[in-house]
Amino acid sequence: MRRLKAITASVVGFFALSVSVSAADFLIWVDDAHKLLGKPDVRFVDGDSPEKYKKGHVPGAVNAYAHDLHYLEDIRKCDGLPMCPDKAAEFIGKELGIDNNTTVIAYDDGRGPNASGVWFYLLLYGVKDVKMMDGGFATWESKGYEVEKGEGKKPAPKTFKVNVNRDMIATKEEVLKAVEDIKKHGKNSQYFILDARRFAEYTGKKLLDALEKPGKHITVARGGHIPGAVFFEWKKVAGNSKGKPGKHLFKPLKKLKRAFYKKLGKKGLTPDKTVITYCHVGLGRGSFIYAALKLVGHEKVKVYVGSWDEWGNTPELPIEK
Repeated sequence: MRRLKAITASVVGFFALSVSVSAADFLIWVDDAHKLLGKPDVRFVDGDSPEKYKKGHVPGAVNAYAHDLHYLEDIRKCDGLPMCPDKAAEFIGKELGIDNNTTVIAYDDGRGPNASGVWFYLLLYGVKDVKMMDGGFATWESKGYEVEKGEGKKPAPKTFKVNVNRDMIATKEEVLKAVEDIKKHGKNSQYFILDARRFAEYTGKKLLDALEKPGKHITVARGGHIPGAVFFEWKKVAGNSKGKPGKHLFKPLKKLKRAFYKKLGKKGLTPDKTVITYCHVGLGRGSFIYAALKLVGHEKVKVYVGSWDEWGNTPELPIEK
């Protein structure tokens, strides 16, 4: 009991040593999130699969599975965006019931990647007040807070005006530029590419699928990784990779800094470099690493949202296995 009281302390204190980005900017502990439940200008968004959502979710929450917020067709059509702006505006406003004045709390089971995917997606399109629920649904449920099951009620549609923050993402053209720069300059390159997937994906032994367009999944054609990319599975920065109650999404700041600048520092990562993260669809493991880098104050970070779904399905792009 004493331990549970300790970990429910403000997340701001947990990351109090952050240099330029406070955890309070995009993390909110479960207890503080619960205080916002039922307020008309607040929307909870569950980033896990529809199956998990139906088994139990925050009352009134809408479901937006992070993995399915990425359409390969739109990425190719709209310069690297996971959805074309008009489609995103309709989805955010009409399907999620969010307008430009809504406070949004994105969450998942407590592991973190899916919450980060929803958080990143909404931030990318201009939602100003969006946070990840630190502790996740596992902690919410363990505290005895209200739980709703089933399909959930569809929210009243709202109008959302998109304002894309393009500096958050890298296109395949910029990634290709980074590949060439790393090939030429090695550890002295201005770029650093991080692959947040599992090792079996990185080596090309495991192929996953993703949405080409709504309702149509396709398996990636080629396995492997982007040349020069460093394997750095998302679990290396996760505070709760198994989704247990009472734990934070991210490791403490000191451990995050050690993971990035001591361990990856040996491979050439320094605070001044532009880091490009990716996974299979960008919105998940890749966005989770992005958030962790922001927590340690790393300014130049981008997510390659096309990720392996686009790269592995584009024959002319180089790969390594």
